Amino acid sequence: MARVVGRLTLLTEVSTLLTQGAAVAPRGPAGIGKSALLDALEEGHRERHDALVLRANGAPAEHGLPYAALQDLVDQLPVDLRGTLPALAAPVEDDRLRSALCGRFRALLDEASRTRPVLVLLDDAQWLDPHSACVIGYGRRRVASRVGLVATVGPVPEPDRGIDLSDLHELEVPPLDAAEMIELLAAHGVPAHVAQRLHVESGGLPSLALALGGAAREQPLLLGRPTPLPASLERVLRDRFLAQDHEVRTTLSVAALLHRPTVRQLERAGRVEAEAHVRAAAEAGLLTRAGDTLRFAPTELGRVVSEATPAVRRAAWHRTLAEVAPGTAERVRHDALADPRPDAALAREVAVAARASATAGHRSIATELYLLAADRAPAELLTERVEWLATAVETGAPGNHADLVHRALDDFLREDACPAQMVRVRLALPELAGSGVAAMDEVLTAALTDAGEDDRLVAMVLLQRSRVALMESRPAESSRLAERAAGLFRCAGDRVAEASALTTLAVAARWTGAGTHDDHLAAALALVPPTAPAQPGLTHTSPAYIAARFALYDDRLEEAWAAFLAMLARVERGAGMDQVHVLRCLVEVGVRVGRCREAMAYAARAAQVGEEFGLDPHTGWFISALAELAGGDLGTARTLAERGALAAEERGDTRYLQRHLLVLGQAELRSGDAAAARASLERIRRIEQTHGISDPTVNRWQPELVSALVALGAPEDAAAVLAQARAALDGRSGTEGAGAQLDRAEAELLCATGDLDAAVHLIERAVKVCADVGMRVDLGRLLLTRAHVERRARRAAAARATLEAAEAVFAELHAEPWLTEVRAELAPDPVASAGDPMLGRLTDTEARIAQLVCQGSSNRQIAERLHLSVKTVEAALTRIYRKLDVRSRTQLATLLVPAPAE
Repeated sequence: MARVVGRLTLLTEVSTLLTQGAAVAPRGPAGIGKSALLDALEEGHRERHDALVLRANGAPAEHGLPYAALQDLVDQLPVDLRGTLPALAAPVEDDRLRSALCGRFRALLDEASRTRPVLVLLDDAQWLDPHSACVIGYGRRRVASRVGLVATVGPVPEPDRGIDLSDLHELEVPPLDAAEMIELLAAHGVPAHVAQRLHVESGGLPSLALALGGAAREQPLLLGRPTPLPASLERVLRDRFLAQDHEVRTTLSVAALLHRPTVRQLERAGRVEAEAHVRAAAEAGLLTRAGDTLRFAPTELGRVVSEATPAVRRAAWHRTLAEVAPGTAERVRHDALADPRPDAALAREVAVAARASATAGHRSIATELYLLAADRAPAELLTERVEWLATAVETGAPGNHADLVHRALDDFLREDACPAQMVRVRLALPELAGSGVAAMDEVLTAALTDAGEDDRLVAMVLLQRSRVALMESRPAESSRLAERAAGLFRCAGDRVAEASALTTLAVAARWTGAGTHDDHLAAALALVPPTAPAQPGLTHTSPAYIAARFALYDDRLEEAWAAFLAMLARVERGAGMDQVHVLRCLVEVGVRVGRCREAMAYAARAAQVGEEFGLDPHTGWFISALAELAGGDLGTARTLAERGALAAEERGDTRYLQRHLLVLGQAELRSGDAAAARASLERIRRIEQTHGISDPTVNRWQPELVSALVALGAPEDAAAVLAQARAALDGRSGTEGAGAQLDRAEAELLCATGDLDAAVHLIERAVKVCADVGMRVDLGRLLLTRAHVERRARRAAAARATLEAAEAVFAELHAEPWLTEVRAELAPDPVASAGDPMLGRLTDTEARIAQLVCQGSSNRQIAERLHLSVKTVEAALTRIYRKLDVRSRTQLATLLVPAPAE
């Protein structure tokens, strides 16, 4: 059967129902992929079953053409079976004609299905002419055991269907999920981070996403500027809207006028049947719904719908909506939109509401209100107008409200703004998602020119450049710029800005291992105490946030957890990026302390926020991958990390590239691909070496690389990595947790080289540290390593008892991937059930190695599977050959009965 992305389960279900004699009706909105589903069924049945496939398509223009679809089906029959239909000269409503056609079509299906399967496919069956529908249904039901029928059904008011296929088994064709959409669009050259946005915009409709994807390829994003709809797609969407029932169109027109439409708001505006209208619009693929909140698919459809409504009618609806608005912000918004004429009093009222909304964290409506205030400002408010436009950009950019930001920016650039306003606007623009490094550099260069000789403005630009340097993992450059910015802010007497610069300086100093990070952070906290509220949208650059990050680096995990939970409550209604940063930190802490279920829940929230605000998806993919690694699915974690690493590299976000590579390396290592893990982790090492990053507490790739090198039989390289990491930690406080992770990795190295007593000593030391600081997942990992040491020492009972202890730890933490790994090791050994007497001559380890050789595993794969070094496997094979009197792997495989592959 032909492969259709994301539809394997549905295709399987359809095929199963067909074998049971059911008539199947996949249904869903236009563009959901129903026709592609029929294409796959047609190809599969022709190729695999040598079936005769008859297919007809319904169309609105042919709905009133009697027996058109029936004639199409008959024309596809083999020539020797077609015969002739009864003459259609009689009136089409003649019951005798209908009876004759029913009988003849049944006979044709009966004869055709005697020698081969017959499958009838009807696309858009709701538009079949009712005469054909009656005859087809009658004939198919009489030979249902030999003739299958699949009829796709699209949205159309029930009375207009005219289908007489009463035994349809309906199946909903669901929207594609994000992963499926990325796979679909990748085949059309759309990058994963763009495909993620298109998934949200399209509501999961494949045809809409493909159309939007073509536009995105032709007009790449620049500083987050939205891609306009192609004219052809806009016409299709408008026609689809105009095809709806009048009442549905009216409800959609009202929804398009609301800032964030909900069913309840529509009902307050007098659309008492809003629930039914929304359901009809969703079936037509015009809306998506999350709870009570509605979203046009794509977002630009809201503009198309609004423009299709006469201006006078729009103004009247705005006046009505103002009367029933649930709050001040919504009321003044509708008041302003009801009358486009300049009005000084209204402009000032709207600006006041904008400021209140921004303070409350409602950035989207605040940005729109600032823009409306500027639009309604008369000539005498020119100064205020320019300031409102600048503030609209500043307010909207951190929330990624790209359309509003660019509308404000276009108007702002036409005004005579002062240098301070120009700098503020330029510094806000890089906060938009989709801002590439090259575009940011261009904007910041222009901002520095605008700043001129004003030290404070220059410092603002330097601080933004410093943050960009951190994103690119260039801490030395970031430190230099932040230090200059802090000095200039100090001279200007701007304590809050100085604290922000010192905070950035502290991060850069931590990464480079300069040892001054705590001093810089303490100075920042002295200027802005942790209890002081952060500037909306900049929580993730505040001293309090970085203090909590440092607590995470130092494994003061309960302190970090409490701090980030408190921050989450403050940013929940604010800028999307602030929310994602705080949620990411909660996931990072959660996977270390073993709050795996909570980590999964916070990752899901971060993904939802990212979709809502249109943020760069590689940030959300990292958060989800990290949570999956601890509490979800190892394969999913690897896929997300691979995708995220590619997207981060494309965006020039080296910091997130490192994060993704760490998760990817861990997933590869735990999947048994130590060579790939080594490659991923060594990319992080090269980045750090290139940019002077030397603090092992930040990224913590060193223990994972040691494990990969041990599995690959490279103990000298592993020892070198350990020595360098320990040297960087030497003499520092707050590094006990990172040291315990290095102890575990060194224990694996000692186990592979045969120093088992030293390995046990390190494990016991690390267990105490992990228990003290609350690193519960690492505690389970240490037990797993201890079990491998016991197995190496041939203490089978001790190894099993330790594995069972690790199982209990991971089960309590809901660390599902680790639990799966431990239970696989606890499962009965396939060697024991192989029943080959030759294995009795070998030790347990030798028997396992021999069986894996018979399954085709290489020495390296065996080493990874059994947690041994390659040299140990080679030595064991030499003994096996001697004991069994064979000279090669081929002879060994011939001699033994291989156990089934795991």
